[in-house]
Amino acid sequence: MTYPDTRRIPRGLCMLFTVFAGLATSAAAQTSKTQTIDGKTTTTTTKQRGTVTYVEGNTLVIKMSTGEVRTLTVPDSRTALIDGKEVTIHDLKVGTTLTASITTTTTPVVDRTVSNITGTVWYVAAPTVILTLPDGTNKIYKTLPGYKFTINGQPATVFQLKKGMMISAERIVEQPSTVIASNTTVTGHVPAPKVAQR
Repeated sequence: MTYPDTRRIPRGLCMLFTVFAGLATSAAAQTSKTQTIDGKTTTTTTKQRGTVTYVEGNTLVIKMSTGEVRTLTVPDSRTALIDGKEVTIHDLKVGTTLTASITTTTTPVVDRTVSNITGTVWYVAAPTVILTLPDGTNKIYKTLPGYKFTINGQPATVFQLKKGMMISAERIVEQPSTVIASNTTVTGHVPAPKVAQR
């Protein structure tokens, strides 16, 4: 039986903010572009073993090698390779030993959103900057230590921004997550029937 499964798990939020001060443009207040960056993928394979103790319709009961008893609902579309023959749940027999090979692929992913913002400095008290956007609204931004600015082509800090200065800002927001994909393949063996002794 093959059990494909893909999940995405958020891992946190990281925000970077770089600002460039200079001539105002007629561009919109904010434009955004999102890019997905994949990290290094790792793959692991595990095995689980058990014996069929009951099967009726699409319900399957398996006693695992650990002693745990599991009840599964298996769709007709899933198959298992039993003694070299592909079968569905309706062909499984009590006593059949099953081995599930589970291959899990884990990929770290970062969704990076780059937003370009234009506006006029309405208020600045490091690390806080309030910009007046082209539509007349004010928006607060908080910079972190180490953020770099460029004013008239020269590197500067938030402390050098002044009220009335027209700036163009680029904000980068990174949302890390993990994509986990798993694929389960089931094989099995039907034990030979016991011969009655006389």
